[in-house]
Amino acid sequence: MRKVFFFMAIWFCGSAAIAAPQKIGIVDLVRNDDIEAVRAALDAGADVDAKSPDGATALQWAVHGDQEPMVELLLEVGANVRITNHYGVGAASLAAENGNSIILDRLLAAGTNPNQTMPGGETLLMTAARTGEPETVRTLLVYGANPNRRETTRGQTALMWAAANNNAAAIQLLAEHGADIDAKTDNPSRSADSPFAYAPPTGFSPLMFAVRAGHIEATQALLDAGADVDNTVSDGQSALVVATANANWELAAYLLDRGADATAAKAGWNALHQAVRTRRMNLAFGTPGPFSSGTLDSIDLMRKLLEAGVNVNARMTRNGMRDGQRNRFNRLGATAFMLAAKVTDVEAMRLLLEAGADPTVPTADGTTPLMVAAGLHIWNPGEDGGSFTGQEEEVLEAVRMSLDGGSDINARNYRGETALHGVGFRGVNIVLDYLVKQGANLAALTDDGWSALAIARGLSYTDFYKSQLHTAARLEELMRTAGLDTEGAEHRVPGSVCYDCLQTRIDQIQAVTTRD
Repeated sequence: MRKVFFFMAIWFCGSAAIAAPQKIGIVDLVRNDDIEAVRAALDAGADVDAKSPDGATALQWAVHGDQEPMVELLLEVGANVRITNHYGVGAASLAAENGNSIILDRLLAAGTNPNQTMPGGETLLMTAARTGEPETVRTLLVYGANPNRRETTRGQTALMWAAANNNAAAIQLLAEHGADIDAKTDNPSRSADSPFAYAPPTGFSPLMFAVRAGHIEATQALLDAGADVDNTVSDGQSALVVATANANWELAAYLLDRGADATAAKAGWNALHQAVRTRRMNLAFGTPGPFSSGTLDSIDLMRKLLEAGVNVNARMTRNGMRDGQRNRFNRLGATAFMLAAKVTDVEAMRLLLEAGADPTVPTADGTTPLMVAAGLHIWNPGEDGGSFTGQEEEVLEAVRMSLDGGSDINARNYRGETALHGVGFRGVNIVLDYLVKQGANLAALTDDGWSALAIARGLSYTDFYKSQLHTAARLEELMRTAGLDTEGAEHRVPGSVCYDCLQTRIDQIQAVTTRD
């Protein structure tokens, strides 16, 4: 049984050379687990409800220490079960925390309110559901604890706490006693932390707590109790999408087995989109992605999703999955193949092609998989797969797969950028040589009037300056061989230009603000 509550005691020591022996208080006698000394002190008239400096009583310390005989003694002489310490913690909360149903039963029988709360609204039942001892939960329910009371910060219930901690037995008991199986948190929504982030969703049900954490036992208990397997949070993400976002591949497969809609995309993207995005997270800012749970591999889940009827060429209907780390790539209209190409996830790309993916489908702004595989829409240095030393062959293979599927090598997006401009951003020379050999236009200019050489030579961002001088050198060689000029104004980005500054670039504002 866990003991998480701690009591702060402040001791003041006298500095006199000679001090009279001090009487040990009733609280300290209990802390020392000296029941005979406690009995003697009580017989001598000690106040059973005397408090330590933090407001804790002897009864609370006895409960905290699971000292059942001591609790009995203190209750026999009339210890007040309703007193709380300075932090709002009472004896019954400590019993629930420890999972001690015997002591909890005695406290309830002695007059503890089964619906008492701590500051913030945490009920005894929430504490018991979190710690997970079934008999503690059962005891509270027998005494009339309300299973649908909510704490005051986010509107969470005991069932949500049981689900978040994978306490399947507690879930079953709560459901049997009328807990709202599909209750949702009611914390108000808030805006995103930055223009590049996605505002966190609200409205989490108990199932969402279990799914997010990868708890299969809790998920099974909730579904057996009648939870909606296609439950969604406020932005429309389904339980299946949430499981996939957290790399809980095995749990996602279990949801499919329990009837989850594999095609659900109320948030603007489906579980296949999410699986591809979660497989290879952006590490540019040093924040790791989720750790996978279970034994199932992400590729196996993708196969299962495709077998369950997901349209391999389904396009995102919102520019979502924005977590503040993923560049300014506007995903509106992106297919799963597009997302895989963006991070040069060759394994996923191959599976999607085998399933019938069309590698020519662009995003809403005309960006193709070939462009992003080559390097377009890379913002931070090294932010995507294929951007590190030793990954050049992977990038080349991703570009080949995109081009072999029929992509126009000189297609232009809404800014007039081509795949060759992407190489200027990524800086992989074997890709440069390959694209030129396949007919890429070395003289192509963006709508800003920049060549791929200009981008490779360097440009300023809000927080840094980035160049790919080795690629610039190779571009110069190729252009001279083709009889092209390399010193015109179009081959250098003006130093006054900030490529991603929202204050000066309307296209960046559009990429950030466009949602639907």
